[in-house]
Amino acid sequence: MQNKSVVDIEKENGAPSVPLWKTWGLRLFFAGMVVVLGKNQLLYILDGASEWTPWRGLGHSMLFALSLFAIGGLLRPLAFLPLMIYEVVWKAIWLTVVAMPPFLAGDEIPAIVSAKGSLIGICLICLVIPWRYVWWKYVTQPIEPWRRKKQENSNKY
Repeated sequence: MQNKSVVDIEKENGAPSVPLWKTWGLRLFFAGMVVVLGKNQLLYILDGASEWTPWRGLGHSMLFALSLFAIGGLLRPLAFLPLMIYEVVWKAIWLTVVAMPPFLAGDEIPAIVSAKGSLIGICLICLVIPWRYVWWKYVTQPIEPWRRKKQENSNKY
């Protein structure tokens, strides 16, 4: 009996092929999340979490958890695509809701996250995300059932 990989099974189910450069591009961004984000958030946590407001603690905790999950993206970039999509979405929301209003008013943008870096990062991440695969995997595939059908008990006495 031959062991089939997830990629082999998905190909049999009609998954679009994903260029190798895109999976390596995803790995590169996941590595950045692990190294840069993980290091920074760990230093923040070790430096003085007791002095934070609850919202700041929430933000640092969630970003550190994101960097820990990104380790899985190094090994299985397609399986961890939702993390990369989450990264694009939260940064796009931050840019739109937090950074854009002061920018349009001529004020200083809050320096919590680099606005230029976030904008460039979003654009580059969007280039390596295999959008046809995302569409196939998360839109066209049947959803999991909400409940199981009752099975007739064939072992009745």
